[in-house]
Amino acid sequence: MTRPHNNITGLKLSRALRTSGIALALAMISGSPPASAQMAESEHASHHPAGGAAAPAAMPAGNVMGAAAPAAAKAADPMAAMMKGMMVPSPGTKMGAGPAGCCGNGGAKPFYPSLMDWPVLTDEARRTVRAAALARLGSGAEVLTAEQARLHHALMSNDTKGAQDAIRGAREGLALADSGAGALRGLEEGRPPRQIALSWFKTQSGFAVSDQMAYGNELAGLSWWHLIAMALLAAALVAALLLRWARLRRIASLVERLAPGGATPPASPATSPAPAPIVPAPAAPAGAATPGSATPAAPRLWKGVLRITAIFDETPSVKTFRLMEPNRGPMPFTFLPGQYASITSEIEGQKVRRSYTISSSPTQRDYIELTIKREQYGLESRHLHDHAATGDLLEIAAPAGRFFFTGKEAEGIVLIAGGVGITPMMSVLRSLTDRSYEHDIYLLYGVNTPTDLIFREECDYLARRHHKLHIVSIVAKPEGTDWAGPSGYLTADFIAASVPEIASRRVHLCGPPPMMDAVKAALAQLKVPAEQVKTEEFAPPKGGPVLEDEPAETATDSSASAAPQTPPAIPSAQATIAFSKSGKSGALAPDQSVLEAAEAIGVAIDYECRVGICGRCKVPLRQGQVTMEVEDALAADEKADGIILACQAKSVGDLVVDA
Repeated sequence: MTRPHNNITGLKLSRALRTSGIALALAMISGSPPASAQMAESEHASHHPAGGAAAPAAMPAGNVMGAAAPAAAKAADPMAAMMKGMMVPSPGTKMGAGPAGCCGNGGAKPFYPSLMDWPVLTDEARRTVRAAALARLGSGAEVLTAEQARLHHALMSNDTKGAQDAIRGAREGLALADSGAGALRGLEEGRPPRQIALSWFKTQSGFAVSDQMAYGNELAGLSWWHLIAMALLAAALVAALLLRWARLRRIASLVERLAPGGATPPASPATSPAPAPIVPAPAAPAGAATPGSATPAAPRLWKGVLRITAIFDETPSVKTFRLMEPNRGPMPFTFLPGQYASITSEIEGQKVRRSYTISSSPTQRDYIELTIKREQYGLESRHLHDHAATGDLLEIAAPAGRFFFTGKEAEGIVLIAGGVGITPMMSVLRSLTDRSYEHDIYLLYGVNTPTDLIFREECDYLARRHHKLHIVSIVAKPEGTDWAGPSGYLTADFIAASVPEIASRRVHLCGPPPMMDAVKAALAQLKVPAEQVKTEEFAPPKGGPVLEDEPAETATDSSASAAPQTPPAIPSAQATIAFSKSGKSGALAPDQSVLEAAEAIGVAIDYECRVGICGRCKVPLRQGQVTMEVEDALAADEKADGIILACQAKSVGDLVVDA
């Protein structure tokens, strides 16, 4: 029984639209009042028996739009009028009876927003939406009819304001009817109520809606374009998370490698010394390491630049250089007490690399200190003493070396140093006292004069604070000074008197070669096993260039000062050395090492410590025989294969080296 009602409603709408169009055209006429307004009211009434006053009465009492017409007449924006017609609840409908509307349970929800509650076009949704749409269509037609009558009456009475109000009311009625007709059309096309509402919102907002738009092919109310964009954003987020995870993993790996005792990759035989074979002993001495105490793994080598932040004068010929990370961050590497660092500089057009022991404690993580003596023929030491300044950057490779003691290797330690050989001992001393080492520490330190004592005040200070630390210094030439301590040399009697039970203790020995030879003989005389003595030499490079402006060193006694000082002459060459890879050859002096001979004729052999410890200068010997004073970096199989240390190998005969 709904079809007759639809026909009647359609006829009303058609008639209202037609009459409203005529009225709107008349209202657009400007200038003098329209001619129809000159007719008498009696003549006008004869044409319209119902009367102009009866037309507003035709509005249903319960019509929402009729009640809102006076307020809406004050609005000047047509879009606002249309949106108001769209948003008001349908007259006589119960669309808000289901889900709670914007006004809560007590109020009706606006028509098109209520359609969003119906994502699927069910039979119940079709019936409910159709009833509400027909009601809006009928109400809009009634409003159009009533406003047409109001417009006609305003024109007859020459009331322009009333005409404008009638036109605004007609627009609202037209919007109300249009919203109902749009909903009915959507139902005829089989679209879900939610899609009908979205299409209406787009139309009222000025967005073009294609008639070919497909509905029902979207996922969760989202178009495929939305889904593709969201998938791309999700993929980008996953990629960023993966990159961050990989970066954090790499950082963790670097931190692990830089941490003390961190894992290190297996060293190649060409760059790292092989471990010496372990010979089982029937009984461990009292000072030896306890079973189960393992020697800590050497930290990984780091290369980079550090900045000089302070320079301290230790003696007239010794300076300490404090080095920090350029941005004053933590040190980029760790080291063990007694290890050394190598400095690479370009001096007088040639690249020079020298190694110096780190004298600071590894417990200090903000800086390292290198204590360097100015050698007469030392290119690097002269350059640092004469030209280096605070703020300069140095190219550093560190750490390296096997001459270290952490406290885990033995229960107690005897440190014997001569001259600048105290630098590795000072690193050990500082590290052990920083960690409150519970065993005895003995330091025997020999120098020429009291002014040559390095770290004198600090050693006295540490000895006063740590009762397990025993320091004894001996001066060879105290004449003319206020020295009141022991005088002489590091003899067997002096060592035995200073260190009780020396034969059972671990000994670390460092200093100039003549001093070390004498101390080794004294230790052998005291029955100290050779395997308990660890050594590191401190000797200036031989055959280095002598500058013409080199000042003569001050003599240590009056008889020497009377004679003029002249640099020692380089021994004459009696043999030759050939380098098979480079095809170069040159003279070889009896006391000149293979490395020094190679540097003299421009053959590049990699090196670091120059004292036979690091193993960086290993080269194969193809012909001839050599002697090496220190060969700690060579394993037994390397010696059998003819591998030599270029910094230690010397010969009085002809040599052929594979370099």
